[in-house]
Amino acid sequence: MQYTVRGHDLSQVTSVVDLAEKISQQGISSVQLALGMSFKDMPSEASHLNPGMGRMIAKALAQKNIDVAILSCYINMIHPDLDLREKLLQKFESYVKHAPYFGATMVASETGNIFPEIIFTEDNFKDETFEKLVPVIERLVKAGEKHRVIIGIEPGLNHPLYSLERVEELLERVDSDYLGIILDPTNLITVETYQKQVELVQEAFERFGDKIVAIHLKDFVIENQKIVPIDMGRGMIHYSEILDIIEKYKPHSYVVLEETKDDFIGSALKMLRN
Repeated sequence: MQYTVRGHDLSQVTSVVDLAEKISQQGISSVQLALGMSFKDMPSEASHLNPGMGRMIAKALAQKNIDVAILSCYINMIHPDLDLREKLLQKFESYVKHAPYFGATMVASETGNIFPEIIFTEDNFKDETFEKLVPVIERLVKAGEKHRVIIGIEPGLNHPLYSLERVEELLERVDSDYLGIILDPTNLITVETYQKQVELVQEAFERFGDKIVAIHLKDFVIENQKIVPIDMGRGMIHYSEILDIIEKYKPHSYVVLEETKDDFIGSALKMLRN
């Protein structure tokens, strides 16, 4: 596996050089990078991105032998305010355009929410909500095809892409080599279904494994009848069985240790490799 960390899971980062040093200290060699979340003072909207910024960040990370596995641009793709939605989509397209300068082969996002805020609502599960999403994905995939960058979409229960069935439907509707799925099994389970997490991962790979471009490995516990993320190795995820499935179908994949923070990254990495 190519274990990866989200840049914003490392705290008190003051610069790109500092981020590179902190990632390297944990024994990691790639990062999922969300500019605005890792570098609070760095302008990172659509108009701010430029080739120089991308190359500067890529070079600074490369000094510690770190590459950008995934460039993150998490937006609400179906925001009910159409003017704001357009601005968000233009931002994502700018990230796609500039991703090669960062050395990234994919730009990632979840699909958003029928409401302005990201919350759980069964309104996301309606067919009409899904029909709002499909043309947006088609638009973003066209940008990916133009710039030869994969559009990595992450399903989850808080979004209209909430099940394996919906993922399969989207892949049928938007048939492109530049549309990929970032699989986070923890985003697709509930307190009623978490014991079937391994079966869910197996089924996902059987259904659309050729489209899975990265995996989020996020440990969790159950508190107040809710799935709550926690540092890897301290919760209830069946990481060994899940890694076996990944190795079988997608050897050398990027596996992102999402929500594992700071020094827990190094200890989690040692546990997973053993």
